[in-house]
Amino acid sequence: MIYLNCKNSIIGGGVVGLSVAMNLAIANGKGNDICLFESKYLGYGSSLRNAGRFRVHFGDENNLEFAVESSKYLNSLSKITGMNVLFAKTGYLWIASDEASYNILKNANSTFKKWGVPLTEIPSEELYKKYKFLRKRNEIISGFLGKEDGTIHPDSVIFGMARKCKSLKVNIFEHSNVEDISIRSGKVESIKVNGSKVETERVIIANGAWMTFFSEKLGLNLPIEPVRKEISVTEPFAYRIEPFIVDSSLHTYVSQTLKGEIIGSTSTGAEPKGLVELGNSFLWLKKYAERLSRILAGAERIRIIRAWSGYYEMTPDRSHVVGRSNDWPEELYVIGGFSGHGFMLGPLAGKLMAEYIFTGTMPRLLRPYSPERFKTGKLINETFVIG
Repeated sequence: MIYLNCKNSIIGGGVVGLSVAMNLAIANGKGNDICLFESKYLGYGSSLRNAGRFRVHFGDENNLEFAVESSKYLNSLSKITGMNVLFAKTGYLWIASDEASYNILKNANSTFKKWGVPLTEIPSEELYKKYKFLRKRNEIISGFLGKEDGTIHPDSVIFGMARKCKSLKVNIFEHSNVEDISIRSGKVESIKVNGSKVETERVIIANGAWMTFFSEKLGLNLPIEPVRKEISVTEPFAYRIEPFIVDSSLHTYVSQTLKGEIIGSTSTGAEPKGLVELGNSFLWLKKYAERLSRILAGAERIRIIRAWSGYYEMTPDRSHVVGRSNDWPEELYVIGGFSGHGFMLGPLAGKLMAEYIFTGTMPRLLRPYSPERFKTGKLINETFVIG
């Protein structure tokens, strides 16, 4: 047995696990009884594999309110962590090129206006004047600009949170695989890390797609399914593309990094499911290149220099799972299932999870996301999932 002061054991060193650890340490005033275990290195999962964007526009009002508050929290991270996370409201530009997409965005805008985050409709003839990098397509009806959406740098968030955790004496263990969670008399007793037993009073499972391992092992019945998503960057160019472009009919998103690279992805409908190898396929690359050239003028001459992949942790209602079920072992919690929105919503969710653990009271914003909803049937109706 390894003797560590691990009253609180957090499994997963991505943006979610780090946020829980950091905020629990802030609430306690110290983190010496908090242990974070990461099987690889901090940010290994999808936290350092995403496009680094955030948005407030969601189809369900629970998610919309959560995202509005998340944006505020993301904007505060530079001050909290002491590291510039490069938060900027650069906007999302939604392209409507069929009647179905147009009507969804048009109808949703009444709800967005109610929450103070309206989309600005831009007719196609004005769209090309304002965004000269777009390729002209006869089918495009309008663009919808979300000015409250934007960009944030994944590396800065991860390393900033890690630095803050270390300053609060949180115990961070990389290359430390949690293999088992032991339950005794209906309560968490210990965990097994790299073959050694570590006693603990509380476990928070925050390891993204790998949460399915503990769900099956402990019989938690979490309906989370990992789906592999691919993404790539091109050689750098002069910075021109400020908004994050979402073309629903082409199932593609694209933007530009501060370095000048074109970053983007597309959905082929044939994405591998489960904890498959994080690799890339020629089929995906070919489809993305074809669609990119339809969205951006001159894209056929751009060279893609690097591609990688990560996981979306999908739930049936495409919304996250935070908290615990009443029939689970005492002091066992989960936070995950963000369905492609982990980096934009995870930091606030981690903060609220820490508040829940510290006070014993579930924050109002978290209540709709309890795993109990899958038993009661009170699911969230989220339709705005990109990629």
